[in-house]
Amino acid sequence: PAVLFFGDSYGDPGNNDFLSTLIRSNFLPYGKNFPGQKPTGRFSDGKIMPDYIVAGLGIKELLPAYLDKNITHQGLLTGVSFSSAGTGLDNLTATTLAVIPVWQQIENFRKYRSRITALAGQENATALFNRSLLFISIGTNDFIANYFRQLGRQSQFNVTQFQDFLVQIYSTYIEDLYRLDVRRIAIINVPPLGCLPLERTLSLLQTGNCAKDKNEAAAGFNSKVASMMKGLTFKLPGLRSVTLDYYSLVMDLVTSPQKY
Repeated sequence: PAVLFFGDSYGDPGNNDFLSTLIRSNFLPYGKNFPGQKPTGRFSDGKIMPDYIVAGLGIKELLPAYLDKNITHQGLLTGVSFSSAGTGLDNLTATTLAVIPVWQQIENFRKYRSRITALAGQENATALFNRSLLFISIGTNDFIANYFRQLGRQSQFNVTQFQDFLVQIYSTYIEDLYRLDVRRIAIINVPPLGCLPLERTLSLLQTGNCAKDKNEAAAGFNSKVASMMKGLTFKLPGLRSVTLDYYSLVMDLVTSPQKY
């Protein structure tokens, strides 16, 4: 099957390198531990999550960026990433940082789907997308770069309302992907935002600990997304989904570092 990635920096292998945005990582120290010791646009000193997934499944070594013009036909057939670092579910998040909004990622997927259909034929393309594994990592920037940093959405919504606003958008996008023959989706949930290095640094003048309000916002959002996906699996025949609990993993790292 093909592996497809949507969302933010956790899955962006270099799409932002093709944009006029400041949210880029095509310079050192990014990539210093990547094969060849060179920056590739990945927000990491080495490989990122999609690379480990495709390698672990024995599909290929790296998941390429959709906007990379050097992808071979075989590379297209085994999957790409549409992710864009800095993006979110709320269009305002992507607009603020000049990155690819999720709706545009889905439009790029439509174009990709047309290319696959031209390569493999309609029947084979439909079967391929039915079997493909689609991962989504989204939501972090909506809170840390949008809601908690700007007055716009805070003047419209309280945290609970903003969560609901995002979940409604999320649900619409999942249904869009379903109509494009996607049937297997893995949701990578939002980490404990208040424990991210940026947030802990900003709270140094206070306690330096994790910011409780931001963790609660993330946990509440994750719970609502899980309920949304449960509802959609009943509503949409053949849809299968799983949640990869990134929130609990990061919390365990923070609270029990000796285990690692």
